[in-house]
Amino acid sequence: MAKNKIDSQKCINWRIFVILFVLVWIIYSNTFHASFHLDDFQNITENEQIHIENLYPSTIFNSVFNHSFDNLLFYRPIPNITLAVNWYFGKDDVTGYHAVNIAIHLFTAFFLYLAIFNLFNTPKLTDRYMGDKRFIALLAATLWAANPIHTQAVTYIVQRMAAMAALFYIIGIFFYLKARLCNSLKKKIVLFSGFLIAFLMAVGSKENAVILPVSILLIEIIFFQSIFDFKTIKKLLFLGWLLVLVISLMGFILFLKGDFVSHVLDIYETRNFTLFERLITEPRVVVFYLSQIFYPIADRLSIDHDIVLSTSFFSPWSTLPAIFFIIFSTMIAFWQINKSPLFSFAVLFFFVNHIIESSIIPLELVFEHRNYLPSLFLFLPIAAGLKWLIDYYSKEIMGGVLIGFVIVLISMLGMGTYIRNFAWIDEKTLWEDTIEKAPGRARGYQNLAATYYASINNYDKILELSEKAMYLEDNTRYKAEVLSLANMANVYAKHKKNYEKVIQIYNRILSINPENFSAKYHLTLALIQTEQLEEAIKYVDQLLSERPESINYLNTKAFILLKQEEPEEAIKYLTKTIKIDPDNEKTLLNLGVAKSMIKKYRSAQQYLKRIPDKSENIILAKFLFIETFLKAGDKHRAEIYAEKLASRFSPANIQNSLKQLNIGGLQWPVATDLISLIIADKLVGQSTKIMELGKTDGG
Repeated sequence: MAKNKIDSQKCINWRIFVILFVLVWIIYSNTFHASFHLDDFQNITENEQIHIENLYPSTIFNSVFNHSFDNLLFYRPIPNITLAVNWYFGKDDVTGYHAVNIAIHLFTAFFLYLAIFNLFNTPKLTDRYMGDKRFIALLAATLWAANPIHTQAVTYIVQRMAAMAALFYIIGIFFYLKARLCNSLKKKIVLFSGFLIAFLMAVGSKENAVILPVSILLIEIIFFQSIFDFKTIKKLLFLGWLLVLVISLMGFILFLKGDFVSHVLDIYETRNFTLFERLITEPRVVVFYLSQIFYPIADRLSIDHDIVLSTSFFSPWSTLPAIFFIIFSTMIAFWQINKSPLFSFAVLFFFVNHIIESSIIPLELVFEHRNYLPSLFLFLPIAAGLKWLIDYYSKEIMGGVLIGFVIVLISMLGMGTYIRNFAWIDEKTLWEDTIEKAPGRARGYQNLAATYYASINNYDKILELSEKAMYLEDNTRYKAEVLSLANMANVYAKHKKNYEKVIQIYNRILSINPENFSAKYHLTLALIQTEQLEEAIKYVDQLLSERPESINYLNTKAFILLKQEEPEEAIKYLTKTIKIDPDNEKTLLNLGVAKSMIKKYRSAQQYLKRIPDKSENIILAKFLFIETFLKAGDKHRAEIYAEKLASRFSPANIQNSLKQLNIGGLQWPVATDLISLIIADKLVGQSTKIMELGKTDGG
């Protein structure tokens, strides 16, 4: 009998899994070709560490753990393993990434159903929802899974980190409930071990999962313990303080590593809001999240939002009411623990799991994916209320109306999710959607310019959007103006070749933020382009005084010295650089030039030989190679390499490369007058051979 009952439950659970699978697949079926966005580039396409070429355990381990301890700040190894595997199978094809994200969402919804179902077997609920628990659990999981607010956590690929944290979080809750309700000691040990592993996996996915023990304490208080028993209160208080200690230690040691207060205050120095302003703004943001969850039409969802910063309890006027709403809701939730445990748990779970990202840590003010985990149980009391109403009116027309309402509600939520996903299709759709919904924020304009209009080479549009964004709001102090100016400087440097304008713009950036290393570096490059070498050295020396091990800065200093015909001085800097990175192409080219200038041609050739054949600098390396043979008086070897060059590259390609060398600026000093004749002679020879071959073939 017991075996048949277990088999029956498994069969029902499989059917429910299939129902959730169909729902999730349908509403996210239009996302498989949605492009990379924002942090996807830094974490996936530009992150060479996850670009693995095999699935050996050591390769996977190194792809996510090959860091010094100092670089583990906010590091999330578990999602990065999945991203590395995705890269192995599909490289930058987004389809596989979206398939995994959708699967994570599906399993999170399914384990949410299982956790809620087991929640109904706890002492406080075991006699309350007889016969209703499976329906309520499925409805609550469905309402959560279909909600459009979760598109940012599912469709935005890199937010797999938030989604995986929620998945392991809910698996941890499921294991804990199974362990607490189990009578077998062996099973309890296995299940509690599963809980501990799930907890570690959740924390390894995203740091806010460290709050899981507090959620477990809530489950104990609301569903297992009597809060009116003095011994129980003492035990819970002890556990509470123990949890605070454990969470604090995990937060400080694993993620912040040191002085928490100093770390937080340092970040606030870069923000355009203070700690106090963030603390009093976040209650309004959390209330805004709730409004989005319960009224999640696509027009209210965006990657960015025009949120007015609270500067006092009365400005804007909604600040104090939002704070009172959260305090009042929390008090009501505690007051109703015995009478309405589902409501109490849903409310307290939501607020507790917003503590990390909606309190003192100086993150950006608003991001919708932060609700993925906190909202897990938010639909539980709603599902229970709907089931009660359906049962109450079961013999009346109203009962049928309520069932129809539930079907329509799920359909509308799913449709809203499907519609919202269209905004994520590509960079143009996402950032035009953002500008429409948050016209007072700089991010939409800047990203539309830097992604879409840069891809179609519309540089005038980039300048126009950058100017619009310059004085708009941003969460980082001066970022809107500085980033807009940097984008404009990039256009003037790379596409309009107006280096005087570039210098003017970077000087303006440095007047706003004198410690901007990127601005100093790019100003240095612009000064080199205009042959203002003494001024360029002044800035590169400032950079090296702050970061003496920077390969870029060392190479730039050496390059300027080569332009000033001081190869011995240049070699001093290049010796440092080659020790840091023996395969750096700029270093190899600089050393090739420097050694050639001091007539150590054999040494120059050894460095130039190390430039890979697939490198974009290979033609330049070949030019320098031919030059060293000519300077060494070995014309025969120079002709051999000129022949190889002419046979490998087209005349147009070689001609353009030679023309670039004569422009000067950031080009390596090459004796074009020395190498041009011999290369031209071999190009003529190649052309003659091709013509003769054509005649032989009857052409």
